[in-house]
Amino acid sequence: MTRREPLRAAVVGATGYIGMQCVALLSRHPGISLRHMVARAAVGRRFSDVVPGSEVELVVEESLDPSSVDVVFTALPHTVGAARAQEWLRGGAVIVDMSADFRLRDVAEYERWYQVTHPAPDLCGEAVYALPELPGVNLADADLIAAPGCYPTAALLATVPALHAGAVEKDVVADCKSGVSGAGRSPNLGVHFAEVNESVHAYGVEGHRHKAEMLQEMRNAAGGDVHLTFVPHLIPMTRGILATVYLRPLDGVSVAQVRDLYVEFCTRSPFLRYDAKPPATKSVWSTNLAALNVSEQDGTCVVTCAIDNLLKGAAGQGVQALNLRFGFDETAGLPLHPAWP
Repeated sequence: MTRREPLRAAVVGATGYIGMQCVALLSRHPGISLRHMVARAAVGRRFSDVVPGSEVELVVEESLDPSSVDVVFTALPHTVGAARAQEWLRGGAVIVDMSADFRLRDVAEYERWYQVTHPAPDLCGEAVYALPELPGVNLADADLIAAPGCYPTAALLATVPALHAGAVEKDVVADCKSGVSGAGRSPNLGVHFAEVNESVHAYGVEGHRHKAEMLQEMRNAAGGDVHLTFVPHLIPMTRGILATVYLRPLDGVSVAQVRDLYVEFCTRSPFLRYDAKPPATKSVWSTNLAALNVSEQDGTCVVTCAIDNLLKGAAGQGVQALNLRFGFDETAGLPLHPAWP
Protein backbone atom coordinates (compact mmCIF):
# COMPACT_ATOMS: atom_id res chain seq x y z
CA MET A 1 0.00 0.00 0.00
CA THR A 2 1.33 3.42 -0.97
CA ARG A 3 2.21 5.59 2.00
CA ARG A 4 0.09 8.72 2.07
CA GLU A 5 0.54 12.10 3.65
CA PRO A 6 -0.88 12.43 7.17
CA LEU A 7 -4.37 13.85 7.42
CA ARG A 8 -4.45 17.42 8.66
CA ALA A 9 -6.74 17.71 11.68
CA ALA A 10 -8.20 20.41 13.90
CA VAL A 11 -10.08 20.23 17.19
CA VAL A 12 -12.65 22.95 17.86
CA GLY A 13 -13.62 23.18 21.52
CA ALA A 14 -10.23 21.78 22.45
CA THR A 15 -10.13 22.70 26.15
CA GLY A 16 -13.23 20.88 27.38
CA TYR A 17 -12.95 17.32 28.63
CA ILE A 18 -13.98 15.72 25.34
CA GLY A 19 -11.90 18.17 23.32
CA MET A 20 -8.86 17.38 25.47
CA GLN A 21 -9.33 13.68 24.77
CA CYS A 22 -9.62 14.37 21.04
CA VAL A 23 -6.34 16.30 21.14
CA ALA A 24 -4.59 13.55 23.11
CA LEU A 25 -5.69 10.82 20.70
CA LEU A 26 -5.11 12.72 17.47
CA SER A 27 -1.68 13.97 18.55
CA ARG A 28 -0.54 10.34 18.91
CA HIS A 29 -2.35 8.93 15.88
CA PRO A 30 0.14 7.57 13.29
CA GLY A 31 -1.86 8.92 10.34
CA ILE A 32 -2.75 12.37 11.68
CA SER A 33 -0.99 15.71 11.74
CA LEU A 34 -2.71 17.86 14.34
CA ARG A 35 -2.56 21.40 12.94
CA HIS A 36 -5.04 23.59 14.81
CA MET A 37 -6.87 23.87 18.10
CA VAL A 38 -9.67 26.33 18.66
CA ALA A 39 -11.11 27.39 22.02
CA ARG A 40 -12.40 30.84 22.94
CA ALA A 41 -11.40 30.57 26.59
CA ALA A 42 -7.68 30.04 25.96
CA VAL A 43 -6.85 31.97 22.78
CA GLY A 44 -3.14 32.72 22.46
CA ARG A 45 -2.02 30.20 25.08
CA ARG A 46 -0.09 27.00 24.43
CA PHE A 47 -2.28 23.96 24.81
CA SER A 48 0.22 22.38 27.21
CA ASP A 49 -0.20 25.38 29.51
CA VAL A 50 -3.98 24.92 29.56
CA VAL A 51 -4.18 21.14 29.95
CA PRO A 52 -2.05 19.58 32.71
CA GLY A 53 0.30 16.89 31.44
CA SER A 54 -0.21 17.55 27.74
CA GLU A 55 2.85 17.63 25.50
CA VAL A 56 1.02 19.42 22.67
CA GLU A 57 2.67 22.81 22.18
CA LEU A 58 0.30 24.27 19.59
CA VAL A 59 -1.14 27.68 20.40
CA VAL A 60 -4.90 27.81 20.86
CA GLU A 61 -6.61 29.85 18.14
CA GLU A 62 -9.86 31.79 17.98
CA SER A 63 -11.13 30.54 14.61
CA LEU A 64 -10.44 27.99 11.90
CA ASP A 65 -9.91 28.16 8.15
CA PRO A 66 -11.47 24.85 7.03
CA SER A 67 -9.39 24.76 3.84
CA SER A 68 -6.29 24.25 6.01
CA VAL A 69 -7.42 20.84 7.30
CA ASP A 70 -8.89 17.56 6.10
CA VAL A 71 -10.95 16.79 9.19
CA VAL A 72 -12.49 18.86 11.99
CA PHE A 73 -13.35 17.36 15.36
CA THR A 74 -15.96 19.53 17.05
CA ALA A 75 -16.42 19.28 20.81
CA LEU A 76 -18.73 22.21 21.29
CA PRO A 77 -22.01 22.94 23.08
CA HIS A 78 -25.14 22.04 21.16
CA THR A 79 -25.94 24.33 18.18
CA VAL A 80 -22.54 26.08 18.26
CA GLY A 81 -20.74 23.72 15.88
CA ALA A 82 -23.84 23.13 13.77
CA ALA A 83 -23.97 26.84 12.97
CA ARG A 84 -20.51 26.54 11.34
CA ALA A 85 -20.90 23.06 9.83
CA GLN A 86 -21.93 24.18 6.36
CA GLU A 87 -18.95 26.54 6.15
CA TRP A 88 -16.54 23.78 7.18
CA LEU A 89 -18.03 21.29 4.74
CA ARG A 90 -17.83 23.79 1.89
CA GLY A 91 -14.20 24.35 2.82
CA GLY A 92 -13.56 20.68 2.08
CA ALA A 93 -13.29 19.32 5.63
CA VAL A 94 -14.87 16.16 6.97
CA ILE A 95 -16.61 16.85 10.29
CA VAL A 96 -16.64 14.52 13.30
CA ASP A 97 -19.17 16.14 15.62
CA MET A 98 -19.30 15.29 19.32
CA SER A 99 -22.47 17.25 20.09
CA ALA A 100 -26.05 16.04 19.66
CA ASP A 101 -26.72 18.37 16.74
CA PHE A 102 -26.67 15.73 14.01
CA ARG A 103 -27.54 12.54 15.88
CA LEU A 104 -31.29 12.79 15.36
CA ARG A 105 -32.53 12.49 11.80
CA ASP A 106 -35.87 14.10 12.67
CA VAL A 107 -35.31 17.84 13.13
CA ALA A 108 -38.60 18.24 14.97
CA GLU A 109 -37.54 15.61 17.51
CA TYR A 110 -34.24 17.42 18.04
CA GLU A 111 -36.00 20.72 18.63
CA ARG A 112 -38.51 19.10 20.98
CA TRP A 113 -35.91 17.40 23.15
CA TYR A 114 -33.27 20.15 23.13
CA GLN A 115 -35.67 23.10 23.19
CA VAL A 116 -33.74 25.07 20.54
CA THR A 117 -34.12 25.81 16.85
CA HIS A 118 -31.70 23.72 14.83
CA PRO A 119 -29.21 26.03 13.05
CA ALA A 120 -28.58 23.63 10.14
CA PRO A 121 -31.67 21.44 9.68
CA ASP A 122 -30.85 20.60 6.06
CA LEU A 123 -27.73 18.75 7.18
CA CYS A 124 -29.48 16.35 9.56
CA GLY A 125 -30.38 13.97 6.77
CA GLU A 126 -26.78 13.91 5.52
CA ALA A 127 -25.13 12.96 8.80
CA VAL A 128 -24.12 9.38 9.56
CA TYR A 129 -24.70 8.15 13.10
CA ALA A 130 -21.32 6.70 13.99
CA LEU A 131 -21.69 3.79 16.36
CA PRO A 132 -19.71 1.44 14.12
CA GLU A 133 -20.85 -1.73 15.86
CA LEU A 134 -24.50 -1.16 14.90
CA PRO A 135 -25.84 -3.12 11.90
CA GLY A 136 -25.58 -1.31 8.58
CA VAL A 137 -23.34 1.58 9.62
CA ASN A 138 -21.19 2.67 6.67
CA LEU A 139 -18.76 5.54 7.16
CA ALA A 140 -16.72 5.12 3.98
CA ASP A 141 -18.17 8.18 2.24
CA ALA A 142 -19.43 10.16 5.23
CA ASP A 143 -18.52 13.84 5.31
CA LEU A 144 -20.62 14.67 8.38
CA ILE A 145 -20.16 12.15 11.18
CA ALA A 146 -22.32 12.30 14.29
CA ALA A 147 -20.61 10.68 17.25
CA PRO A 148 -23.20 9.09 19.58
CA GLY A 149 -23.76 10.26 23.13
CA CYS A 150 -22.12 8.45 26.02
CA TYR A 151 -25.30 6.99 27.53
CA PRO A 152 -26.67 5.92 24.14
CA THR A 153 -23.42 4.17 23.27
CA ALA A 154 -23.61 1.93 26.32
CA ALA A 155 -27.39 1.41 26.17
CA LEU A 156 -27.42 0.60 22.46
CA LEU A 157 -24.56 -1.89 22.68
CA ALA A 158 -26.51 -3.56 25.49
CA THR A 159 -29.79 -3.79 23.55
CA VAL A 160 -29.29 -3.80 19.79
CA PRO A 161 -28.01 -7.40 19.42
CA ALA A 162 -31.17 -8.80 21.01
CA LEU A 163 -33.57 -6.33 19.37
CA HIS A 164 -32.06 -6.79 15.92
CA ALA A 165 -32.35 -10.58 16.24
CA GLY A 166 -35.98 -10.31 17.32
CA ALA A 167 -35.18 -12.32 20.44
CA VAL A 168 -36.70 -10.09 23.13
CA GLU A 169 -39.80 -8.05 23.81
CA LYS A 170 -39.70 -4.46 22.56
CA ASP A 171 -39.93 -3.11 26.08
CA VAL A 172 -36.55 -2.00 27.44
CA VAL A 173 -35.50 -0.74 30.86
CA ALA A 174 -32.07 0.92 30.95
CA ASP A 175 -30.57 1.92 34.30
CA CYS A 176 -27.37 3.88 33.59
CA LYS A 177 -24.72 5.43 35.81
CA SER A 178 -22.09 7.98 34.80
CA GLY A 179 -19.02 9.61 36.25
CA VAL A 180 -18.91 13.37 36.79
CA SER A 181 -16.76 14.16 33.72
CA GLY A 182 -19.85 13.47 31.62
CA ALA A 183 -21.18 16.85 32.78
CA GLY A 184 -18.27 18.65 31.11
CA ARG A 185 -15.56 20.95 32.44
CA SER A 186 -17.56 24.09 33.11
CA PRO A 187 -18.13 24.45 36.86
CA ASN A 188 -21.65 24.29 38.25
CA LEU A 189 -23.22 23.44 41.58
CA GLY A 190 -24.44 20.03 40.44
CA VAL A 191 -20.90 18.69 40.08
CA HIS A 192 -19.33 20.54 43.03
CA PHE A 193 -17.28 18.09 45.15
CA ALA A 194 -19.37 18.63 48.27
CA GLU A 195 -22.56 17.98 46.29
CA VAL A 196 -21.38 14.80 44.54
CA ASN A 197 -18.98 13.09 46.93
CA GLU A 198 -20.42 10.15 48.91
CA SER A 199 -23.75 10.51 47.13
CA VAL A 200 -25.62 8.94 44.20
CA HIS A 201 -28.75 10.31 42.61
CA ALA A 202 -31.02 9.79 39.63
CA TYR A 203 -31.75 12.71 37.32
CA GLY A 204 -33.67 13.31 34.11
CA VAL A 205 -36.24 10.78 35.31
CA GLU A 206 -39.06 12.53 33.45
CA GLY A 207 -37.14 12.16 30.19
CA HIS A 208 -33.43 12.68 29.57
CA ARG A 209 -32.70 14.03 26.08
CA HIS A 210 -30.44 11.08 25.24
CA LYS A 211 -33.60 8.96 25.23
CA ALA A 212 -34.55 10.28 21.80
CA GLU A 213 -31.28 9.06 20.33
CA MET A 214 -31.63 5.67 21.98
CA LEU A 215 -35.18 5.22 20.70
CA GLN A 216 -34.21 6.19 17.16
CA GLU A 217 -31.55 3.50 16.96
CA MET A 218 -33.44 0.86 18.96
CA ARG A 219 -36.44 1.22 16.65
CA ASN A 220 -34.20 1.01 13.63
CA ALA A 221 -32.63 -2.21 14.96
CA ALA A 222 -35.97 -3.74 15.98
CA GLY A 223 -37.76 -2.78 12.78
CA GLY A 224 -40.64 -1.27 14.72
CA ASP A 225 -41.69 0.63 17.80
CA VAL A 226 -39.82 0.13 21.08
CA HIS A 227 -40.86 1.25 24.54
CA LEU A 228 -37.94 2.52 26.62
CA THR A 229 -37.62 3.46 30.27
CA PHE A 230 -34.24 5.17 30.72
CA VAL A 231 -33.02 6.50 34.06
CA PRO A 232 -29.51 8.01 34.38
CA HIS A 233 -27.64 8.38 37.68
CA LEU A 234 -24.65 10.49 38.68
CA ILE A 235 -21.91 8.54 40.47
CA PRO A 236 -19.02 10.12 42.46
CA MET A 237 -16.26 8.96 40.12
CA THR A 238 -14.41 10.85 37.41
CA ARG A 239 -15.05 8.75 34.33
CA GLY A 240 -16.99 5.70 33.21
CA ILE A 241 -20.53 4.59 32.41
CA LEU A 242 -22.27 1.41 33.46
CA ALA A 243 -25.54 0.55 31.71
CA THR A 244 -27.69 -2.19 33.22
CA VAL A 245 -30.45 -3.16 30.81
CA TYR A 246 -33.38 -5.48 31.44
CA LEU A 247 -34.77 -7.49 28.52
CA ARG A 248 -37.50 -10.12 28.51
CA PRO A 249 -36.90 -12.98 26.01
CA LEU A 250 -39.79 -13.85 23.71
CA ASP A 251 -41.61 -17.13 24.23
CA GLY A 252 -39.41 -19.97 23.06
CA VAL A 253 -36.18 -17.97 23.45
CA SER A 254 -33.89 -18.76 26.37
CA VAL A 255 -31.51 -16.44 28.18
CA ALA A 256 -28.70 -18.73 27.02
CA GLN A 257 -29.69 -18.08 23.39
CA VAL A 258 -29.70 -14.34 24.01
CA ARG A 259 -26.29 -14.63 25.65
CA ASP A 260 -24.98 -16.42 22.57
CA LEU A 261 -26.07 -13.44 20.45
CA TYR A 262 -23.89 -11.13 22.54
CA VAL A 263 -20.91 -13.47 22.57
CA GLU A 264 -21.04 -13.60 18.78
CA PHE A 265 -21.65 -9.84 18.56
CA CYS A 266 -18.45 -9.19 20.52
CA THR A 267 -16.36 -11.18 18.05
CA ARG A 268 -17.13 -8.69 15.28
CA SER A 269 -15.25 -5.69 16.68
CA PRO A 270 -11.83 -5.16 18.25
CA PHE A 271 -13.49 -2.80 20.71
CA LEU A 272 -16.08 -5.21 22.11
CA ARG A 273 -15.26 -7.63 24.90
CA TYR A 274 -17.58 -10.23 26.35
CA ASP A 275 -16.93 -10.79 30.05
CA ALA A 276 -17.86 -13.92 31.99
CA LYS A 277 -19.33 -11.74 34.74
CA PRO A 278 -20.81 -8.22 34.82
CA PRO A 279 -17.99 -5.78 34.01
CA ALA A 280 -16.67 -2.97 36.19
CA THR A 281 -16.12 0.47 34.72
CA LYS A 282 -12.49 0.32 35.80
CA SER A 283 -11.98 -2.68 33.51
CA VAL A 284 -12.34 -0.35 30.49
CA TRP A 285 -10.94 2.81 32.08
CA SER A 286 -9.14 5.08 29.60
CA THR A 287 -9.74 2.72 26.65
CA ASN A 288 -12.05 2.58 23.64
CA LEU A 289 -13.43 -0.77 24.80
CA ALA A 290 -16.98 -1.72 25.65
CA ALA A 291 -17.33 -4.71 27.98
CA LEU A 292 -20.59 -6.69 27.92
CA ASN A 293 -22.19 -9.45 29.94
CA VAL A 294 -25.57 -11.19 29.86
CA SER A 295 -26.83 -12.68 33.12
CA GLU A 296 -30.23 -13.93 34.24
CA GLN A 297 -32.69 -13.14 37.00
CA ASP A 298 -35.98 -15.06 37.03
CA GLY A 299 -36.07 -15.41 33.27
CA THR A 300 -35.11 -11.79 32.56
CA CYS A 301 -31.89 -10.99 30.72
CA VAL A 302 -29.76 -8.56 32.72
CA VAL A 303 -27.31 -7.06 30.23
CA THR A 304 -24.48 -4.88 31.52
CA CYS A 305 -22.19 -2.69 29.44
CA ALA A 306 -19.22 -0.72 30.77
CA ILE A 307 -17.47 2.03 28.80
CA ASP A 308 -15.21 5.01 29.40
CA ASN A 309 -17.55 7.93 28.76
CA LEU A 310 -14.79 10.17 27.39
CA LEU A 311 -13.36 7.55 25.02
CA LYS A 312 -15.78 4.93 23.71
CA GLY A 313 -18.53 7.32 24.76
CA ALA A 314 -17.02 10.33 22.94
CA ALA A 315 -13.52 11.09 21.60
CA GLY A 316 -12.37 7.50 21.11
CA GLN A 317 -15.49 6.67 19.16
CA GLY A 318 -14.88 9.74 17.02
CA VAL A 319 -11.37 8.55 16.19
CA GLN A 320 -12.72 5.05 15.49
CA ALA A 321 -15.14 6.63 13.00
CA LEU A 322 -12.31 8.65 11.45
CA ASN A 323 -10.27 5.47 11.00
CA LEU A 324 -13.12 3.79 9.16
CA ARG A 325 -13.89 6.88 7.08
CA PHE A 326 -10.31 7.29 5.85
CA GLY A 327 -9.25 3.65 5.59
CA PHE A 328 -6.90 3.43 8.56
CA ASP A 329 -6.78 0.32 10.71
CA GLU A 330 -9.84 0.60 12.94
CA THR A 331 -7.70 0.50 16.09
CA ALA A 332 -5.14 3.12 14.96
CA GLY A 333 -4.33 5.58 17.72
CA LEU A 334 -6.81 4.04 20.16
CA PRO A 335 -5.98 2.55 23.59
CA LEU A 336 -7.10 -1.05 24.18
CA HIS A 337 -5.53 -1.89 27.51
CA PRO A 338 -6.94 -0.42 30.75
CA ALA A 339 -4.85 0.53 33.74
CA TRP A 340 -5.74 -1.59 36.77
CA PRO A 341 -6.49 -1.06 39.59
